[in-house]
Amino acid sequence: MTTKQSRKSNAARTGYRLIVGSFVLVFVAIGATATATSAAEDPDLAVEPQKVIEDAAERIIAVLNQKDQPAEQRVQDIEKIAYEIFDFTTMSKLVLARNWRKLSKEQKGEFVREFKRSLARTYGTRLDRYDQEQVEFVGSQIEPRGDVSIKTRMVGGQYGGAELSYRLRKRQDRWRIIDVVIEGISLVSNYRSQFSEILNRGSIDDLLEKLRDKQFKVVGDK
Repeated sequence: MTTKQSRKSNAARTGYRLIVGSFVLVFVAIGATATATSAAEDPDLAVEPQKVIEDAAERIIAVLNQKDQPAEQRVQDIEKIAYEIFDFTTMSKLVLARNWRKLSKEQKGEFVREFKRSLARTYGTRLDRYDQEQVEFVGSQIEPRGDVSIKTRMVGGQYGGAELSYRLRKRQDRWRIIDVVIEGISLVSNYRSQFSEILNRGSIDDLLEKLRDKQFKVVGDK
Protein backbone atom coordinates (compact mmCIF):
# COMPACT_ATOMS: atom_id res chain seq x y z
CA MET A 1 0.00 0.00 0.00
CA THR A 2 1.35 3.44 -0.94
CA THR A 3 1.71 6.26 1.56
CA LYS A 4 -1.17 8.09 -0.12
CA GLN A 5 -3.41 5.00 0.04
CA SER A 6 -2.46 4.46 3.68
CA ARG A 7 -3.41 8.02 4.58
CA LYS A 8 -6.72 7.66 2.77
CA SER A 9 -7.43 4.38 4.57
CA ASN A 10 -6.59 5.90 7.95
CA ALA A 11 -8.82 8.89 7.22
CA ALA A 12 -11.68 6.57 6.29
CA ARG A 13 -11.30 4.57 9.50
CA THR A 14 -11.22 7.77 11.54
CA GLY A 15 -14.35 8.95 9.75
CA TYR A 16 -16.16 5.70 10.48
CA ARG A 17 -15.25 5.91 14.16
CA LEU A 18 -16.55 9.45 14.25
CA ILE A 19 -19.79 8.37 12.62
CA VAL A 20 -20.20 5.93 15.48
CA GLY A 21 -20.49 8.92 17.78
CA SER A 22 -22.36 11.31 15.51
CA PHE A 23 -25.78 10.27 16.76
CA VAL A 24 -25.04 11.80 20.15
CA LEU A 25 -22.28 14.30 19.43
CA VAL A 26 -24.88 16.79 18.26
CA PHE A 27 -26.04 17.09 21.85
CA VAL A 28 -22.77 17.18 23.75
CA ALA A 29 -22.11 20.89 23.30
CA ILE A 30 -20.94 21.59 26.83
CA GLY A 31 -19.87 25.21 26.92
CA ALA A 32 -20.43 25.51 23.17
CA THR A 33 -20.67 28.96 21.63
CA ALA A 34 -21.25 30.25 18.13
CA THR A 35 -17.73 31.34 17.30
CA ALA A 36 -17.98 32.27 13.64
CA THR A 37 -20.17 34.37 11.39
CA SER A 38 -22.63 32.32 9.38
CA ALA A 39 -21.40 31.40 5.92
CA ALA A 40 -24.90 31.04 4.56
CA GLU A 41 -26.15 33.22 1.73
CA ASP A 42 -28.97 34.25 4.04
CA PRO A 43 -27.59 34.17 7.62
CA ASP A 44 -31.06 34.60 9.10
CA LEU A 45 -32.13 31.29 7.57
CA ALA A 46 -29.54 29.43 9.65
CA VAL A 47 -30.59 30.93 12.99
CA GLU A 48 -33.54 28.63 13.59
CA PRO A 49 -31.77 25.36 12.61
CA GLN A 50 -28.82 26.20 14.86
CA LYS A 51 -31.18 26.99 17.73
CA VAL A 52 -32.76 23.55 17.30
CA ILE A 53 -29.37 21.95 17.89
CA GLU A 54 -28.45 24.29 20.74
CA ASP A 55 -31.75 23.69 22.54
CA ALA A 56 -31.37 19.94 22.18
CA ALA A 57 -27.82 20.22 23.51
CA GLU A 58 -29.06 21.95 26.66
CA ARG A 59 -31.62 19.21 27.26
CA ILE A 60 -29.03 16.48 26.73
CA ILE A 61 -26.51 18.18 29.02
CA ALA A 62 -29.14 18.14 31.74
CA VAL A 63 -29.49 14.39 31.26
CA LEU A 64 -25.73 13.86 31.23
CA ASN A 65 -25.42 15.72 34.51
CA GLN A 66 -27.83 13.36 36.23
CA LYS A 67 -24.99 11.12 37.36
CA ASP A 68 -27.21 9.59 40.02
CA GLN A 69 -29.36 8.04 37.28
CA PRO A 70 -28.41 4.64 35.80
CA ALA A 71 -26.65 4.87 32.43
CA GLU A 72 -29.45 2.87 30.83
CA GLN A 73 -32.04 5.41 31.96
CA ARG A 74 -29.95 8.32 30.65
CA VAL A 75 -29.57 6.58 27.29
CA GLN A 76 -33.34 6.15 27.09
CA ASP A 77 -33.91 9.81 27.96
CA ILE A 78 -31.48 10.89 25.26
CA GLU A 79 -33.08 8.58 22.72
CA LYS A 80 -36.39 10.34 23.31
CA ILE A 81 -34.80 13.68 22.48
CA ALA A 82 -33.00 12.20 19.48
CA TYR A 83 -36.31 10.90 18.14
CA GLU A 84 -37.59 14.47 18.22
CA ILE A 85 -34.66 16.10 16.44
CA PHE A 86 -33.87 13.49 13.76
CA ASP A 87 -36.24 13.07 10.79
CA PHE A 88 -36.07 9.30 10.47
CA THR A 89 -38.64 9.13 7.68
CA THR A 90 -36.62 11.43 5.43
CA MET A 91 -33.40 9.66 6.41
CA SER A 92 -35.01 6.34 5.48
CA LYS A 93 -35.96 7.69 2.05
CA LEU A 94 -32.43 8.98 1.53
CA VAL A 95 -30.65 5.78 2.56
CA LEU A 96 -32.90 3.61 0.36
CA ALA A 97 -32.87 6.06 -2.59
CA ARG A 98 -34.80 4.60 -5.55
CA ASN A 99 -35.56 1.43 -3.57
CA TRP A 100 -37.89 3.41 -1.31
CA ARG A 101 -40.51 3.59 -4.10
CA LYS A 102 -40.51 -0.19 -4.41
CA LEU A 103 -41.72 -0.68 -0.83
CA SER A 104 -45.34 -1.10 0.16
CA LYS A 105 -46.84 1.27 2.71
CA GLU A 106 -46.46 -1.39 5.40
CA GLN A 107 -42.83 -2.06 4.44
CA LYS A 108 -42.01 1.65 4.55
CA GLY A 109 -43.43 1.96 8.02
CA GLU A 110 -41.54 -1.10 9.24
CA PHE A 111 -38.29 0.07 7.66
CA VAL A 112 -38.49 3.47 9.38
CA ARG A 113 -39.12 1.79 12.74
CA GLU A 114 -36.30 -0.74 12.37
CA PHE A 115 -33.85 1.82 10.97
CA LYS A 116 -34.54 4.11 13.94
CA ARG A 117 -34.07 1.26 16.40
CA SER A 118 -30.84 0.21 14.69
CA LEU A 119 -29.44 3.73 14.92
CA ALA A 120 -30.44 3.97 18.58
CA ARG A 121 -28.76 0.66 19.36
CA THR A 122 -25.61 1.59 17.48
CA TYR A 123 -25.14 5.13 18.75
CA GLY A 124 -27.23 5.53 21.87
CA THR A 125 -25.15 3.02 23.81
CA ARG A 126 -21.98 5.08 23.15
CA LEU A 127 -23.27 7.97 25.23
CA ASP A 128 -20.75 7.96 28.05
CA ARG A 129 -17.82 8.03 25.63
CA TYR A 130 -18.66 11.61 24.70
CA ASP A 131 -19.70 13.34 27.89
CA GLN A 132 -16.40 15.27 28.07
CA GLU A 133 -16.45 16.62 24.52
CA GLN A 134 -17.22 20.18 23.52
CA VAL A 135 -18.56 21.49 20.26
CA GLU A 136 -18.18 24.94 18.76
CA PHE A 137 -20.44 26.23 16.02
CA VAL A 138 -18.28 27.53 13.19
CA GLY A 139 -20.65 28.39 10.36
CA SER A 140 -23.63 27.40 8.23
CA GLN A 141 -24.45 26.83 4.59
CA ILE A 142 -27.57 26.84 2.44
CA GLU A 143 -28.04 23.50 0.66
CA PRO A 144 -30.31 22.34 -2.19
CA ARG A 145 -34.02 21.84 -1.37
CA GLY A 146 -33.81 24.62 1.20
CA ASP A 147 -31.79 22.51 3.62
CA VAL A 148 -29.32 24.16 5.98
CA SER A 149 -26.04 22.66 7.15
CA ILE A 150 -24.81 23.71 10.58
CA LYS A 151 -21.04 23.27 10.78
CA THR A 152 -19.35 22.42 14.04
CA ARG A 153 -15.90 21.46 15.28
CA MET A 154 -15.00 19.12 18.12
CA VAL A 155 -12.94 20.66 20.91
CA GLY A 156 -10.89 18.46 23.23
CA GLY A 157 -11.10 14.72 23.65
CA GLN A 158 -9.78 12.10 21.27
CA TYR A 159 -11.55 13.70 18.29
CA GLY A 160 -10.49 17.29 18.93
CA GLY A 161 -10.40 19.27 15.70
CA ALA A 162 -12.78 16.98 13.82
CA GLU A 163 -15.38 18.83 11.77
CA LEU A 164 -19.02 17.77 11.81
CA SER A 165 -21.84 19.18 9.72
CA TYR A 166 -25.48 18.61 10.59
CA ARG A 167 -27.89 18.93 7.69
CA LEU A 168 -31.40 19.98 8.63
CA ARG A 169 -34.57 20.17 6.56
CA LYS A 170 -37.79 22.00 7.40
CA ARG A 171 -40.98 20.02 7.20
CA GLN A 172 -44.31 21.07 8.64
CA ASP A 173 -42.69 24.12 10.25
CA ARG A 174 -40.07 22.00 12.04
CA TRP A 175 -36.33 21.82 11.42
CA ARG A 176 -34.91 18.35 11.95
CA ILE A 177 -31.63 16.60 11.16
CA ILE A 178 -31.57 14.45 8.02
CA ASP A 179 -27.84 13.73 7.79
CA VAL A 180 -24.54 14.11 9.61
CA VAL A 181 -21.31 14.62 7.68
CA ILE A 182 -18.08 13.97 9.57
CA GLU A 183 -14.73 14.75 8.00
CA GLY A 184 -16.39 14.46 4.62
CA ILE A 185 -18.14 11.15 5.36
CA SER A 186 -21.95 11.21 5.29
CA LEU A 187 -23.89 8.96 7.66
CA VAL A 188 -26.70 8.70 5.08
CA SER A 189 -24.33 7.89 2.20
CA ASN A 190 -22.54 5.32 4.34
CA TYR A 191 -25.77 3.48 5.12
CA ARG A 192 -27.06 3.88 1.55
CA SER A 193 -23.96 2.14 0.20
CA GLN A 194 -24.28 -0.77 2.63
CA PHE A 195 -28.04 -1.15 2.20
CA SER A 196 -27.67 -1.05 -1.59
CA GLU A 197 -25.27 -3.99 -1.43
CA ILE A 198 -27.72 -5.97 0.69
CA LEU A 199 -30.63 -5.20 -1.64
CA ASN A 200 -28.58 -6.05 -4.73
CA ARG A 201 -28.03 -9.53 -3.31
CA GLY A 202 -31.41 -9.99 -1.66
CA SER A 203 -34.74 -8.39 -0.84
CA ILE A 204 -36.17 -5.75 1.47
CA ASP A 205 -37.12 -8.59 3.82
CA ASP A 206 -33.45 -9.55 4.03
CA LEU A 207 -32.56 -5.96 4.90
CA LEU A 208 -35.28 -5.73 7.52
CA GLU A 209 -34.04 -8.95 9.07
CA LYS A 210 -30.54 -7.50 9.36
CA LEU A 211 -31.89 -4.33 10.96
CA ARG A 212 -33.74 -6.43 13.54
CA ASP A 213 -30.48 -8.17 14.39
CA LYS A 214 -29.01 -6.49 17.48
CA GLN A 215 -25.53 -7.46 16.27
CA PHE A 216 -25.92 -5.62 12.94
CA LYS A 217 -23.33 -2.90 12.43
CA VAL A 218 -22.62 -0.47 9.64
CA VAL A 219 -19.43 -1.30 7.73
CA GLY A 220 -16.42 0.18 9.51
CA ASP A 221 -18.06 0.32 12.93
CA LYS A 222 -15.82 -1.09 15.65
